Amino acid sequence: MTDLPKIPVNLVTGFLGVGKTSALTRLLADKPADQYWAVVVNEFGEIGIDGATLSAAGSNLNVAEVPGGCICCTTSPMLRTALTRLVHARRPDRILIEPSGLGHPAGIVDLLRDPMLAKAFSLRAVVTLVDPRHLDDTRYTTHQTWRDQLELADVLVLNKTDLADAEQLARARRMGEALFPEKLAIVEAVNGAFDPALLDLALDARRWGDTVQRPAGHGLTPPRRTSTAESEPAPAYPWRKTQSSLDSHSCGWVFDPEAMFVSYQLAELFEAFNQPERFGLAGLTRAKGVFHTERDWYRFDWVDGMPAAAISAYRRDSRFEVIVQSATPPDWAALEAALFATRLDGAADLNP
Repeated sequence: MTDLPKIPVNLVTGFLGVGKTSALTRLLADKPADQYWAVVVNEFGEIGIDGATLSAAGSNLNVAEVPGGCICCTTSPMLRTALTRLVHARRPDRILIEPSGLGHPAGIVDLLRDPMLAKAFSLRAVVTLVDPRHLDDTRYTTHQTWRDQLELADVLVLNKTDLADAEQLARARRMGEALFPEKLAIVEAVNGAFDPALLDLALDARRWGDTVQRPAGHGLTPPRRTSTAESEPAPAYPWRKTQSSLDSHSCGWVFDPEAMFVSYQLAELFEAFNQPERFGLAGLTRAKGVFHTERDWYRFDWVDGMPAAAISAYRRDSRFEVIVQSATPPDWAALEAALFATRLDGAADLNP
């Protein structure tokens, strides 16, 4: 009996809001039509906005979600299970893994290099997206995981180049070129679009060695983590989930597909995130959601002071989530009130 070829696997990493989901959406849209691809998405929060978006990105693909926390430390057993189920359900031609923006790639690489998994999977180049403008922001440059994501990348994608100036682009390229081992490729991108051929580059083993040092809180033993997510049926709409780990906290809401929101009020809400103290959200790093509005279904995003909106192909329910970096969880009441006030049919009571 002929052994089946190993399934190529790529990690697509990068910090919160850098454009990983946009990059994956483009890769899925451009994949060969006769190939069946699978995507494993890990989001820091419990609601699964990015997984929902990718599930509507095209046909002939399977999207598995591993929500809640950092995939490299809190959910590595779940990642192993997700990969096994994907292969047993229908053997994919390629697997793409999108860790949380707070996730360290070392834990995933270690898992895939495990002798048992290495028999089935061929780990290819690690692709890391970076926003060149972040080199001017100490919130990123002083964050160990941000630095490690760049160090451990085989392919460095300088994304959102349409928003960066020439000096920021030049400095980001010099930074990438100064790293050792040298990158297999450093490319520029808008909206995460890069050459899919880069996925077939080989993993550079020099970056990894036998073991890789992870920053504190990223060990393979899960840190203490709190979450309202339970392995029980979802409650009646609308419902809310929160979780906290790695000094970050998320809160998300899910509404039934018939619930309708006012588009201009949502736009105003996302613009208001430039003053997060209005909602008691000091340390806000990310906000995103998919909403059924009076005009159409839209995905709204906020990152680095920039709100954006686009038509959404995902239309199974409305969902919204924020991530805040702080020592203690914020009080979510003000944000919840503002969110519910954007509903066209008036605020509904939250189900426990």
